[in-house]
Parts: sequence; C-alpha cells; structure tokens
Amino acid sequence: MSKITKMDKARMQEHLRELSKLAMKANIKHHTVIDKNISQSNELLKMLKEERQKNKRLQYEIAVKQTDIDDLEQRNIDQLWELSKLEQKLNENAAGDAQYEKRLKQVLNKGRVDN
Repeated sequence: MSKITKMDKARMQEHLRELSKLAMKANIKHHTVIDKNISQSNELLKMLKEERQKNKRLQYEIAVKQTDIDDLEQRNIDQLWELSKLEQKLNENAAGDAQYEKRLKQVLNKGRVDN
C-alpha cells in the first residue's frame, strides 16, 4: 500500500471542504423548495376547505329554494283546480241563464200583439 503524502492529504481535505460547501448549499436550496411546497400546500388546503363550505352553503340555499318552488307549484295546482271548478259552475250557470232567457222571450213573444 502506498502512503498518502502531505500534499495529497491537503488536496483531499480541500476537495472535501468544497464538497461539504456544495452539499450545504444544495441542502439550503432543498429546504427552501420544501418550505415553499409546504406553504403552498397549506394555502391550497385552506382554499379547498373554503370551497367545500361555500358548496355546502349553496347546496343548502338550493334546497331551500327548491322547497319554496315546490310549495308554489302546489299552490298553483290548487288554484288551477279551483279555477276549473269555478269555470264549470259558470258554464252551468250560463247554460241555465240561457234557458231562462229563452223561456222569458217565448213568454214575452206570446203576450205581444202583432200588427
């Protein structure tokens, strides 16, 4: 085995110092990237939670509005039903009135004196 000379030893130590400096710089950059990644992930999670809350609130509002719509539709159907009943009664009354009018005309015509 060959012995390491002082010169080789000094160059090796210098080389190792340079490698350590470069490794430390790479570690600092890596830490910065990881820190940014974590902060961005936290922001995205906050945004996701806010969106979920907003969606739940909107779904609740939609459910309330749908209930209102259903109630109004039921009232509309009930009113249309009542209207059809009233129209039927009106038609029956109109037919009865027409018969009375016809009879009244016949009676009046009989009592008339023709010249």
